[in-house]
Amino acid sequence: MCNDMPGTGRSIAARVTPLSAYDQLHQNIRTQQAALPPRLRQIAEYITQHPNDVALGTVKSVASAANVQPSTVIRFARLFGFNGFSEMQSVFQNHLRSRVTPYQERVSALHRVDGQPVAALDVLEGFHRAATESLEALHHLVDPERLQKAVACLARGRVIYILGLRRSMAVVRYLAYLFTKLEIPHRVVGAEAGMEEESIFGAGPEDAALVISFSEYAPLTVHLFNQLEKRRVPVVSLTDNAISPIIPASGLWFEIVETDFQGFRANAATMVMIMTLAAAIAERRK
Repeated sequence: MCNDMPGTGRSIAARVTPLSAYDQLHQNIRTQQAALPPRLRQIAEYITQHPNDVALGTVKSVASAANVQPSTVIRFARLFGFNGFSEMQSVFQNHLRSRVTPYQERVSALHRVDGQPVAALDVLEGFHRAATESLEALHHLVDPERLQKAVACLARGRVIYILGLRRSMAVVRYLAYLFTKLEIPHRVVGAEAGMEEESIFGAGPEDAALVISFSEYAPLTVHLFNQLEKRRVPVVSLTDNAISPIIPASGLWFEIVETDFQGFRANAATMVMIMTLAAAIAERRK
């Protein structure tokens, strides 16, 4: 197993932005989850992994999905300082409204005040600036000691499982390409749609895994991450904050902050991070 001191290290010290109500709720849940009674723990696991379903559902639908009684959901909400389910749900609804912007609206944002399209060079400048800020943040946030431990952890793996869906999928594909060229044994989890669960059947403590996911976290990624942890596979995670549902028990995770331009987020910092890991792992495996 790969061990590191759990905690947030330099990455959190560098971020002084106050937590939103949504982030604060998730942090409170993560802090208290282990001490909750079994039924309340079921709800905690469900709502942290399915925030959109909580935002759009009813107390009955949430209770059914979490396999508890509606009264238990209400008791859970009150335990965390809400008057009832509706008040807790409003936190998830506000978060959903703030995060979800249709791509057509993002394209519309690339128009000037007079309605004319922004010049292509200005778009390039915007994405260049966002990528530069992302890379500067990466350089500032990465703890060198933790990076060395993560490289050692992954390099020891018999097979390195790579997991990342949605926006992270492009990064995973490129990392698989690098691993192939560097002759590092690996397996992409979810290379075939519908076969994600089967992809990790052979994973065990002698292997390693790199998991990549950012808010809004893909529910399937969270589920497979939990399965890897249950199989005692050493995991290194790339994610965006300390309350992410894919932070491994080992504490080996890295905060990746990708600056957006008009709602579009690239993978600039994430790409540089996986290239760093691939090259360092190859050198270590020699």
